[in-house]
This record gives sequence, structure tokens and C-alpha cells, in this order.
Amino acid sequence: EQNNHRKIKWLHSLGQATVRGKFVKADTSFQVTTLQAVCVLLFNGHEPSEEKGGQGWLAFGDIHKQLGCEEEMITKRVLHSLSCGKFPILLKTGRPKRIDKEDKFAVNIKFHNKKKPRGFKIPMPSLEESHNPKKVEEDRSIAIEAAIVRIMKARKTLDHQELMTEVLRHLHFFHPNPRAVKRRIEHLIEREYLMRDENESNKYIYIS
Repeated sequence: EQNNHRKIKWLHSLGQATVRGKFVKADTSFQVTTLQAVCVLLFNGHEPSEEKGGQGWLAFGDIHKQLGCEEEMITKRVLHSLSCGKFPILLKTGRPKRIDKEDKFAVNIKFHNKKKPRGFKIPMPSLEESHNPKKVEEDRSIAIEAAIVRIMKARKTLDHQELMTEVLRHLHFFHPNPRAVKRRIEHLIEREYLMRDENESNKYIYIS
């Protein structure tokens, strides 16, 4: 009963991974989001043929199905970041700089980055644009609450300013408004995740 009102939700922007790729000229490591990493790993064991779109090339539909994304737009943005951006580690068929359902993809085994041979980060475009503002606000609220609970579970007791500083540091990727953080703190108090110290109202205590 204590956990009846809790729910688990996957937020694509929160995870990161380091992937090591084997290319013809050199092996190299690169940083990606969790969703990008899952997409890259789908190509393990698929050595592409020289014929564009031939053996070893994966179809958009198959990639979308294996990623398990609810929206095709998310899969398109992931593939665009890996095949059409600054670091094209994937090759694609079809129109350049566009991702279509008919496209096929393969590992760019000739990829080589002279400027950053030891490693680089492949940027991921915001996935929030594919949702309406209400959905974006809901996702950010969940991220703020998760950060607050995670921090308080580790620290047990913090005053208001310390908690605010820690939350803003943990959520630097979208810089939440301090007022929004304060609202989520109050919401967690109402739901009995936190409580105020009886002697110091500016201090919060984690309820295990």
C-alpha cells in the first residue's frame, strides 16, 4: 500500500554510456546517451556489405522495434544523431540529413576522427520537442522528485539551501527553476517522503 502511488518511468535523457567501437583505422571510445548506446549495440555482429543497403544493413523498422520506442520520432532522432551529425559512426541509405522509414543503416567501419582520436561525445538532440509542453513539464517534475529522493536517501537530513544546491547540481542538464524544485519538495512532504524538522522548519528529514 505504501508504494501504490509510485510509478517507474523511463527518461531517455538521464542515462549515459561509454561505447568502444572497432573501426578499420583505429579503435575509439565515444560517449552517448543510454538510448544511443542500445541502438549502436544492435549492430554488433552485422558487418556491412559493400553494396549499399545489402547484407549487414538494418532496416529502420527493425531498429525501431528493437529499441522499443513508443514514437517513431524518437528512433529517427537517435539515428539522425548517429548517422547525420558531426560524428557519423553509422552509414545510411536514402536522403542525406533526413531519416525516413525506408532507410537502412550500417556501421561506418571507415569512420575516423582525426581531431579527437581518443574519444568524443555524440550529442543527442532533445527528445522533449516531440512531446507537448504539459508532457515536458511532467517529465521534468519526475526527474526533480527522483533527484530529491535520491539525495535525501543518501544524506538523511539537509537544510533547504543545501538540498536546493544539490538538486540543481544533479540536474544541470536542464537547469530546473528553483521555484519548481521547491514545489516538488512540498509535494514530497505531502506524500510523506520527507518531513520538516520539528525544531528547525528549514531542515528536511528523509522518511525511510
